[in-house]
Amino acid sequence: MENIGTIQLQTNRLTLRLLTIRDAYQMFNHWGADSKVTKFLSWKPYQTVQDVENNLSEYQKNYIDPDYFLWGIEEKSTQQLIGTISASIANKASKTAEVGYCIGQHWWNKGYTSESLEKVIAYLFEKNGFERIEGLYDTKNPASGKVMQKAGMSYEGTFHQRLVNNRGVVDESCYAILKRDYTSKKAEQQISRFLNQSAISYELLRHKAVSTVKEIDFELPATQVKNLFLKGKKSFYFIILPEGQRAPLKKIAHEVEENHLSFASDNEMSQILHSTQGAVSPLGLLFDTKQQVQLMMDSQIDPRENIGFHPNQNDKTFIFSFSDFLFFLSQINHTPKYIDI
Repeated sequence: MENIGTIQLQTNRLTLRLLTIRDAYQMFNHWGADSKVTKFLSWKPYQTVQDVENNLSEYQKNYIDPDYFLWGIEEKSTQQLIGTISASIANKASKTAEVGYCIGQHWWNKGYTSESLEKVIAYLFEKNGFERIEGLYDTKNPASGKVMQKAGMSYEGTFHQRLVNNRGVVDESCYAILKRDYTSKKAEQQISRFLNQSAISYELLRHKAVSTVKEIDFELPATQVKNLFLKGKKSFYFIILPEGQRAPLKKIAHEVEENHLSFASDNEMSQILHSTQGAVSPLGLLFDTKQQVQLMMDSQIDPRENIGFHPNQNDKTFIFSFSDFLFFLSQINHTPKYIDI
């Protein structure tokens, strides 16, 4: 796993930067000596500024390590240091990072911590080698869980009598996010932005999460189709079929002059389409900039009807006129080949 360590990051309201010895007074006064801030943490409040300086001196030595991640959180409007956020390698084999954060009382309930965490998650996934990010917190501190949820992480469970902190031995809960889910969520935003910038009309339909056509128990104002992402020795293939149509892989393989076709892996789906199982969509072809995927559509699909696809998230469907969908495909250089299946 290749990492690049701590570098300066920017959000709308904050600068996440490396800490220095000069930060000792702010760190001591803004949060480090506050027992209310450290109540749910594993380290005791600092007693002197000198104690803070000693720790900061060690932090600075660690910044040369590409696996070391620790930022001071600085408010841009005041240039005050208001807290810290960190990440550590929890499991190198699974490429898992564990995040932690601390912020002074004066800056609570302003959204600063989740803003910082969202930026750190993006950095760890996009610029470093992590595949999973998790966070653990005392169950009596639900505000910490809300920070993780707001930053896109999902609740995974609670471990009883697992954590030791300044309250003693306590229960801890876990939130986490996988890189493939982060990528898929970001892809949804990029798809929406591309459609709007290209002036392509669509209707957004929000609904419960559905992974297959069979799970749809609500009215969909469009032709229902199913999407297959396949691979052979020569290429990848995206197939759009009517809802009730079986997927004869042998016939499709013959059409594309392949001896055998199989379903693409989760990793290939994430890398090429920025999608996940249950949310695969031709809208993800926006990210196939290397033109690795051939698009094929069953000729039985009625071009007079609207057609709908997930925007790489299966709790939403974008409804297009057929002509608008074709225009989208032309804009990303993925003209479909029509086949009789």
